[in-house]
Amino acid sequence: MISLAERIRGGVYGLAVGDALGAPVEGMSRAEIQERHGILQDMVDGWLKAGEWTDDTEMMLAVAEGVIKDPADPVPHIGEAFLSWWATDPPDIGNIVRSTFLVYTFLRDRYQIDNWHRAAREVHQHLKLTAGNGALMRTLPLAFAYPDPAELYMWCMEIARMTHWDPEAGLTCFLYCRTVQGLLEGKELPAAFARALAEMKKEAPPGEVGRAASLLTGKLAGVFDWPEKRLRPSGYTVDTLACALWCAAHSKSLEEAVVKAVNLGGDADTTGAVTGGLAGVMYGYGAIPQRWLAKFDDNQRARLDAAVEGLMALVEAER
Repeated sequence: MISLAERIRGGVYGLAVGDALGAPVEGMSRAEIQERHGILQDMVDGWLKAGEWTDDTEMMLAVAEGVIKDPADPVPHIGEAFLSWWATDPPDIGNIVRSTFLVYTFLRDRYQIDNWHRAAREVHQHLKLTAGNGALMRTLPLAFAYPDPAELYMWCMEIARMTHWDPEAGLTCFLYCRTVQGLLEGKELPAAFARALAEMKKEAPPGEVGRAASLLTGKLAGVFDWPEKRLRPSGYTVDTLACALWCAAHSKSLEEAVVKAVNLGGDADTTGAVTGGLAGVMYGYGAIPQRWLAKFDDNQRARLDAAVEGLMALVEAER
């Protein structure tokens, strides 16, 4: 029996190791990865040093920090953490996120408008396509902080829309987090996901969001039975969720799931992170290979541990 604490630690650390494993091959095709690495199974140097993570883990930690500070009103605190990270001039940041940060700071500094959703909406009106996976990759802490499905739905949408206005971004966050909650309750992955789909359609209001939920259900229909060649490790949030669900379902260990995910190529760090979070909850912290964990330095471990401890405190408070 895997304890709740082990599953939460497994999710947080699993996301980080998936991110770090996939980072060196981000943007490469499956064939290019195979030519260079065979099957990539170990953290290697690339555009980052082996064991360093990307914006996926940084933004997940920012979400955790904000939720831990005030679960009743996390958005301002998450925003502060986002901007503190951005001020470090990170080497990896998505276009939608970068654009929203720029618009938010412009509105704040020029017009004293302190509103993340206003900034994200303006970016969406300009770019049109804001259903990227930058919201999905950071959403895992919400699964631990908000056990009620209606509350979880609300915060998945609110926090996704800090940067990604397209409803598919928030809806995939809900599907992911509610599936994780099913795993925490002891459900098998397909059953947990099926419940998440049903509840998404129930929670989504009529109109644009409701239509997006219906379309999303169709896009992910039968995902566990898809052939591998149908998986597309792109930056589109629905593609990333499909890859993570499929890799977790078609593996017998955390290591196998994460290795499958990053070797798909494409947006390998994010596919690895989302899969690692899911598989970490499924198999627990003890399933993470020690050779991967050994690549993290003391500062990285301290930051992950702080997130785990804070999230566990929220879980205990809900009991």
